[in-house]
Amino acid sequence: MGTDQAHRDMGRALLEFQGAVFGALVIVGTAVLLSQPDALDPLLYAVGAGVITVATLITLICHNRPVLQRFAVLLPLVDLLGIRFTAHAEGATLSGGALLLILPMIWIAYSFGGRGILAGVALLVITTPVGLLQAYGGDMEPGNFTRIVAYPLTLLILAGAAGVSGARIRRKKVQLAAQTALTEQAVRARDDLIEAVTHELRTPLTSILGNAELVLHTNDAQAIERRAGVIVHNAEQMDTILADLLLARSTGTALLGLHITATDVRGLIENCLAASRTAADARGVSIDVSASDTLWTEIDPNRIRQVFDNLLTNAIKYNQVGGTVVISETRTVNTVTFAVTDSGCGIAPADRARVFEPYYRTESARHSSQEGSGLGLGISRDIARRHGGDLRLVESSARGSRFELILPLAFSGHEDAVAQSGHENEQIVA
Repeated sequence: MGTDQAHRDMGRALLEFQGAVFGALVIVGTAVLLSQPDALDPLLYAVGAGVITVATLITLICHNRPVLQRFAVLLPLVDLLGIRFTAHAEGATLSGGALLLILPMIWIAYSFGGRGILAGVALLVITTPVGLLQAYGGDMEPGNFTRIVAYPLTLLILAGAAGVSGARIRRKKVQLAAQTALTEQAVRARDDLIEAVTHELRTPLTSILGNAELVLHTNDAQAIERRAGVIVHNAEQMDTILADLLLARSTGTALLGLHITATDVRGLIENCLAASRTAADARGVSIDVSASDTLWTEIDPNRIRQVFDNLLTNAIKYNQVGGTVVISETRTVNTVTFAVTDSGCGIAPADRARVFEPYYRTESARHSSQEGSGLGLGISRDIARRHGGDLRLVESSARGSRFELILPLAFSGHEDAVAQSGHENEQIVA
């Protein structure tokens, strides 16, 4: 249950309780005023009724405010005090007004358990007339049994029963809230997995459709062979993604596994370029690669290819017609950094801190004709970090944007996430 809903429920319960106390006071008070007006102390009765009325007004005005709800135990204690005044005003300890003590005592016991009961009993003892307390130490008259034994005992029994019921209900609520949280977590994990896989499948599927359409409209055998190779490669990538989805479903994880193996990243980039060529040609975008001819490192080729696909897709899609995309490489002793720089319109300063948030699209992207889900960059950064690297937006201006993918030259993911497979050169990271 959410915090807002819990506050609304507590506020409604407070209002209902206070309404019941005030309504009972009106009914009993009217009966007392009509039956014994001469024996009533009007000042004392007015004080007691006034205390309950003020508590009711405060509850009516502030019942939905967390401040009042945090001090909710004070409300029935104030009612106990007000009822005590009305009972004393009648000149009798056991009276119609005194019977109203049952309402706040049961509420206290039900809502606040043993500590609430002790607080209520302590307040009643403090406000009990001295003469009544002295009666417990002397000879008890037969007529006083109900007044000084049966009534207090009945009040404690009712309060205890309410306290036990309240404790059981609170326990059930805690259990239900825990089960609900687990269910919601499982649903979110399932939805996240579906969204991630859907996003992953979109890029190879787009490439397959684009190259298949080109195959239909060309008679060049070499072009057909090249396009068919791209189609086969992307179909294999989709098959791998679907196999990972089945594995994630069987293991109950929201993350697709990493299959770490020694990979030539330059060859991976070339495959991404081949898949993106159709979209780049359609917009007249030229792509230049300034990287080593071969660069071997330990990565999951399918996941890292997904990162490059996302970066290239965005660099082409949000570029100007006839623009450029540059992929460059820099190395340190332990890492390699691939920068993807485009000549698009850039990202506004207000959007730069949020580009990696799920479902977030920049203002310019939302007003463009390009479709998107706002998931790609967030998924890509997650993949990079699971490899022990990172993905970041380095700079962006009206001349374009620059994203950098940082990867370790040797896999350095979290040790607990690595499980050795039966192959010498492959690790599977769950």
